[in-house]
Amino acid sequence: MFAEVSEDDITDLLELKDSKSTKRCITHSLKSFRGFLGEDNEFETFDKPKLNEKLRLFFASLRKTDGNHLKKSTLTNYRYGLTKYLKEHCSIDITKDAQFAGSKDVFKAVVVNLKKKGYASTEHKPPISKEDLQKLYNTNSIAINTTTPYGLQKKVWFDIMFYLCRRGQENLRSMTKNTFAIKTDSSGREYVHQQIDEYDKNHRDEASPDDTVGEARMYARKGDPLCPVLSFKLYLEKLHPALNDFWQRTKDSFDITDTTWYCKAPMGKNSLSVMMPEISEKAKLSRRYTNHSIRATSITAMDESGIEARHIMRASGHRSEASIRSYSKRLSENKQREMSDSLNSILQTNQSDNINHELQSENAKGDHNITVTTPEAQPLLGLSAAEIEALFSYETTLEEIPVTPMDITVAPQNVCVSDNQNKENSPHPAVSSNVQLSMNNVQPWWNTHTMNLCPNITNSVVNFNIYK
Repeated sequence: MFAEVSEDDITDLLELKDSKSTKRCITHSLKSFRGFLGEDNEFETFDKPKLNEKLRLFFASLRKTDGNHLKKSTLTNYRYGLTKYLKEHCSIDITKDAQFAGSKDVFKAVVVNLKKKGYASTEHKPPISKEDLQKLYNTNSIAINTTTPYGLQKKVWFDIMFYLCRRGQENLRSMTKNTFAIKTDSSGREYVHQQIDEYDKNHRDEASPDDTVGEARMYARKGDPLCPVLSFKLYLEKLHPALNDFWQRTKDSFDITDTTWYCKAPMGKNSLSVMMPEISEKAKLSRRYTNHSIRATSITAMDESGIEARHIMRASGHRSEASIRSYSKRLSENKQREMSDSLNSILQTNQSDNINHELQSENAKGDHNITVTTPEAQPLLGLSAAEIEALFSYETTLEEIPVTPMDITVAPQNVCVSDNQNKENSPHPAVSSNVQLSMNNVQPWWNTHTMNLCPNITNSVVNFNIYK
């Protein structure tokens, strides 16, 4: 049995094979190229040499409306749109045909020039930081409060995007109550999975039978109030029974005991496209994340946990390991902080060494030396104010000072050591320095060198006024 099919039906089928974004790309590319050509814009009738020459000039002259250079990705989109159109309507492949080598070389040269000028960078959607995840995903979070229609919907949406590695806003509007299902595995654990296959970016006409949208599962966390399966079940219960759409508009007012929390009206594409930005603002996160940031977070987290790329592919629906590695190549915010701090520590160490060297040089210039003959690693000594003052006089050595062990549990938090003797007749200028010492883990020691203090102390302040 065969159905009657008209030429218009076939045309409609062909129109449906490309995504909306691909159609927009082709339309925009054609409009720009025809605008560049002017009155003689029926390029479908050009022979190959003429078309090649026009493409050379087109790629070299493309600019934004304000005269600035395009980004590399934008230029690539123009070429993609023209290539696809010419293949389908003129049976010409400008990327492989030898007669278009000239335009191909110019395109490459323009790309190199854009890289040199800084127009080749691609802005990737950042994964959500660990700090923001902790801020968002807790029982006190207003953004995912499951006792309200708004919070419950946002949490279920986030859980599905996170655990099932969903892409941005793809196919969200077409989801129904049958898109997902709850099952139990062989160990008795409940999980949510996607049971209906989809037509998406990575799964089109050329997809193999082995390709899948995703094999990821969202498992229950028994006893956890934020259990994703528990939230999913509650959401299904509160949806309007007369509407099959999975994402429904929340009621303007509700009672927690109401059987239905949502209207008999689906959410629009625009509302679904800004779900994560809204969550970011509601939870007061450090930045306004996009929907795709959740997918980036999931893949990055699995990669950092040591899960193999081939397994992540089966969960995310990617068709190549190279796509997965593009996520793992990016530095996380924590790793960027760690790298910067490691460089800071080197600079701080050098600064500390320079200060110690300068102090030793200043001490060497003095006429009087303080000689300490106690061995290294001498325990902290409990000295009175008078004894400390005597310690910093010029004639006193440590042997002349009675010493008693100091109880660190009652150590003063702020100690001020100052030479308050009248030095008006002294020919030596006063030298002052502030040294921060810690009473925790105290291990000061004295070398037999001239005025070489080496404390291992923090969190207290000692002021030294030394006359030389």
